[in-house]
Formats: sequence, C-alpha cells, structure tokens
Amino acid sequence: MHMLKKLLVVIPILVIFFVALAFGAQNAGQVQVNFLAFSAELSIAAVAGIFMGFGFLISLIFYFLSTLRWKLRYQRLLRKFNKLRQQNESEAKPDAEA
Repeated sequence: MHMLKKLLVVIPILVIFFVALAFGAQNAGQVQVNFLAFSAELSIAAVAGIFMGFGFLISLIFYFLSTLRWKLRYQRLLRKFNKLRQQNESEAKPDAEA
C-alpha cells in the first residue's frame, strides 16, 4: 500500500515535468522579466521552470505544515484518550472489587 501511495505522487510529478520539457522545447523565445531588484531576459522555458519550481516549493511547505498540524492534533487527541481511558479504568476497579 505504501508503494502505491508513492506511485500516485511520483507519476503526476513526472507527467508535469515531461509536459514542461515539451513546452520548453517548443518555446525558445526570449522574454524580459522584471523582478523586484533586477530584470533579466530569459527564455520562456526558463521562466516557466522557475515559476513551476517556486510553486512546487510552496506546495511542499504547505504540505509539511499541514502534516505537522495533523500530527500534533493526533498526539493531543491520543493523550486525551489515554487520560480518559486511565480515568475510566481507575473508576472501574473499585466496582469490580465490590
């Protein structure tokens, strides 16, 4: 199951990568890109690759933050569950002895 999960992540990334390569091969034109501090003349493929890379990094950041949030929530709920279970067990012991 773990391998299938990896394949479902890797295959779309590879498809997007190959589509970007095909796009870059067909668009060799130059464009003027103005950033905050400087400007540069880059190929359309380079601009597309740069912004695709930024998008990928931003999505990874959000993914890791979301995963961290869910793990912290799980740990908090697990502690709460264990505390309630211990309380329930301690309350049930006197009844069993009587």
